[in-house]
Amino acid sequence: MRGDTEVFVINLEDTAGNPINLTGDTFASQIRYNKDDTTIAASFSAAITNAANGVVTLTLSSAASAALNDGVAYWDLQRTSGGSVSTVIAGKCTVLADVTRP
Repeated sequence: MRGDTEVFVINLEDTAGNPINLTGDTFASQIRYNKDDTTIAASFSAAITNAANGVVTLTLSSAASAALNDGVAYWDLQRTSGGSVSTVIAGKCTVLADVTRP
């Protein structure tokens, strides 16, 4: 919902189901209204919360989500490891207007 703090915990595993060690890696995650937009609609903070067990936590602040327009947008999560960049997850999201306001 627009205006909410959104937190997503992502567990990265290899094809055998073992956690991927994320030591030394970095992550970035953004939302854009169209895939090719040059303007970023919002950015998640991305923190490795358990490197040895492959855990990344994404947080979108309430202020950042409040600034989003209602409707469909696109997002992804990119990992930088040893100089190589790879997209871990990508997809559509739907921004819903909030009803309850302070």
